[in-house]
This record gives sequence, C-alpha cells and structure tokens, in this order.
Amino acid sequence: MRPVLVTAGATRNPIDAMRYITAHSSGRTGGRIAAALAEAGLDVTLLGSPEAWLRLQAELPQAARHVACQEYGSTFDLLGRMEQWLLSRPDAVVVHAAAVGDYAIFDRNTGKIPSGAPELVLRLRPTPKILDRVRGWAPGCHLVSFKAAAPDTDEPDLEQIARAQLLRSGSDLVFANVIGDLQSLVLLVGPEQTTRHTDRGAALQDLVTRLLAAAGG
Repeated sequence: MRPVLVTAGATRNPIDAMRYITAHSSGRTGGRIAAALAEAGLDVTLLGSPEAWLRLQAELPQAARHVACQEYGSTFDLLGRMEQWLLSRPDAVVVHAAAVGDYAIFDRNTGKIPSGAPELVLRLRPTPKILDRVRGWAPGCHLVSFKAAAPDTDEPDLEQIARAQLLRSGSDLVFANVIGDLQSLVLLVGPEQTTRHTDRGAALQDLVTRLLAAAGG
C-alpha cells in the first residue's frame, strides 16, 4: 500500500517575534481524512498546524494514535517539510488540505514591533506556491488538492476555478467549495468528470473511498 501525506490547518507567517498572519482554518477536515485512512490500515503522516493536531487528539483520540504527526509553522516551513517527506516517497498519496499563506514579510522585524503606533504598514511579498511544486518532488504521486472559492461564487464558476487548479497543479482531484457555504455544496473535480455533493459529510466519505482505492487499501 502507498504511504499517505495529509496537510491540515493554516500556516503562520511571522510579522515579528510575537505576531503572525494566518487564515481561518481549524484543520478539522484534513485531520478527519487522516484519521479515516489510518483506521483503514494505511501508513498516514499528518503535517498539521498545532490547532489541527490538538483538534484531532481531542475529537478522535483513538484514531489519532495511528497517525504520525509533524507540526509546521510558516509557509516556508511547510514547504520544506513536504519536500523532504515526498522526495523519499515519490509514489505517495498526497492530500493537500492546508490553508497556505500566499504572502509573507521577507524583511520582518526579528524582535517585537512596539505597540501604540497610530499606523502600521506591512509590505508583503508572494510566497512560493507549494501545490505547484508537488509534482516536481513526487512525479508518481496521487495528488488531491483543495480549493475554497470566494463567497458568492456560483457553481459553474466554482467548477471552472477548480478545473483550472487541477490543470495547473497536475492534481488528480480537486475538492472544491465556496467560503460561507461549506455544508451545502462540494464539487469533486477530476480530469474527466465532476461529482456534485450537497452534503459535506457525504463528500468527505466519497473522497476517503477514492483515496483508499488510490492507496491500494
């Protein structure tokens, strides 16, 4: 059976020694996928934010025992850990569900920015697109990526956005939803067809079934 790497949670890109930029992501979805695959007997590694790992341990303590977990911090930390893991496992199944910060401060203050200023201006620069590097590290992997589209995105546009990601990244499947409408519409977009779900739980179960097949479980 093929090993599995799941990413979950949100990156934390530092502003100074105390502050950081992050996203609203609990890591619950990635954690639950990792738990389901591990309980089915697969060798699963979870690259998770601290919140993602704590949530998995709190909600699914029995399953968490079967998941190997590494915590990441910034976008660059996640990139390095994924590269190292995948270079030694190029045929793995990869579920990239983490909310990765697209911007970071490259010349950040390594101390603490004083509080009380009337205005604080931050200069952000784009970070590397991790998803677009996965195929270079692991050409033979089975890659599932996630896409959260902007609020009020309609279904045809959601499918178009997901398909563009599929083609750009070389994903085998894209799990797509709209921010603010997480429970009532999920699209599983593959190279040949799109499967529509109106229940997120059913969509996740469908995804887990497909991942088990891809991993040989």
